[in-house]
Amino acid sequence: MSVSVNAVLLDILVLLLAAKVAAEVAERVKVPAVVGEIVAGILIGPSVLGLVKGNDVVRVLGELGVILLLLQVGLEMDLAELGAVGRASLAVATIGVVTLLTAGTGVAWLFADNGKEALFIGAALTATSVGITARVFGDLRALAMIEARTVIGAAVADDVMGLVVLTVVVRLVSQGSVSVVSVLSIVSVAVAFLAVTSVVGVRFAPGLFAAVARYSRSSGTLVALALAFTLGVSELASAAKLAPIIGAFVAGLSLTRSPAAERIRRELTPVGHLFIPVFFLQIGIDAQVGQFAKPAVLGLAGAMLVVAVAGKLAASAGMRGAPGDRLLVGMGMIPRGEVSLIFATIGLRQHVFGQVVYAALLLVVLATTLLTPPVLRWRLLRLRAARVAASPVVPMPAGGWLGLVPAPGGATVELAAEPPLGEALGVALHAALLCGEHRPGAGLLDWVAALPEGPLTWDRAARARFFELLDGGGPRSWRFLTTTGVLDRALPELAHALARRQ
Repeated sequence: MSVSVNAVLLDILVLLLAAKVAAEVAERVKVPAVVGEIVAGILIGPSVLGLVKGNDVVRVLGELGVILLLLQVGLEMDLAELGAVGRASLAVATIGVVTLLTAGTGVAWLFADNGKEALFIGAALTATSVGITARVFGDLRALAMIEARTVIGAAVADDVMGLVVLTVVVRLVSQGSVSVVSVLSIVSVAVAFLAVTSVVGVRFAPGLFAAVARYSRSSGTLVALALAFTLGVSELASAAKLAPIIGAFVAGLSLTRSPAAERIRRELTPVGHLFIPVFFLQIGIDAQVGQFAKPAVLGLAGAMLVVAVAGKLAASAGMRGAPGDRLLVGMGMIPRGEVSLIFATIGLRQHVFGQVVYAALLLVVLATTLLTPPVLRWRLLRLRAARVAASPVVPMPAGGWLGLVPAPGGATVELAAEPPLGEALGVALHAALLCGEHRPGAGLLDWVAALPEGPLTWDRAARARFFELLDGGGPRSWRFLTTTGVLDRALPELAHALARRQ
């Protein structure tokens, strides 16, 4: 079937306008942008105004958007930081998948016509949306927190487990059985992809892209090759039967240690502004609001929503013995997205269930996506306030509040002791200066992320550190201030100006 170029251009026009209007409204009413974009998608989609219909063009743009989002998340993280929370992430993911597969299937049995339908519904509830979770933590300037790293690591593990569950359930439904060999084959390929691409990427990509930045003459060469590299790793992930967004995340982790990483981030940001919102608009566009009013859909969706939320909150038990707030981790695991939508689509196409179950699954995806941003913000603000109130007042160590700690891959900047709130800005500016040459440590990141909302106090020491930063700070120094939200609270006008330049 031929595609009308005019129709495609009109769809893109409406998508771009809706995304930016939603972002402006969300900013003014103080809600996360992802909520505004999903609501805008419902309004412009077939359910309300009918300006844009779900089609292949919109889906491709949305897929490109979520790939760019996960690339940006990977660029903001470090493999060593993820490794530090690896055990907790794997435990959280495993408990969540097992709990939801069993409890979800049991509850669905009360509504389903047969056991196969109930099993498919339970499986559809297992996976967390890494794209949605990453966007919410990013909007809240909380990607540096140990809880955010734990959730994103668990969501990546979720995706691998979701792949196995999907394959097993589809074969059980279609063939009636599945072999242990086929399951082990799926797991082996997925784990091998993650291990090989992470190690090879981190080893070779930084030097390769540093050479590209040094020798390329065209201003667009570096960002074009970075995007091509990301799409290539995403395609390898797809070949390994993983979601392409996992490949994009690995590509970001590989590029983050390159000397050219800051330039790649800066030049990719405008592209992300165009395409990332399309993914969240698409969720709203695909929602069939008319189906949601049916009592059968509401009953099933309500039961599944309770199980979906309770199961992910229970998954935070995997945090036992690990640092971080369990409730925040559990809340971060709530949103469903791409994998659940894939389950729903396959179930409908293979006639495992009908439109009622399909609409109920879409409603759960929509509800968990809209629920997560406000509850995460509420919990994060409470944590920040509690940590400030509980902070003991200690004298400054002889060597200062900050120090360099030896670590694999180079020294990290860490707190020697926790400074009082009145000195927080000066310490954060000093940390930014040191982070121009060294990686921030986990303790430093957690302390900065836990600083309370509102302006930070300027004093003589902070002003002196700021002038030192202007004189000797590098791109990584300013990225530290931007990603942790310190710049927003200390110099909002400068932060706004930098955001506008991007």
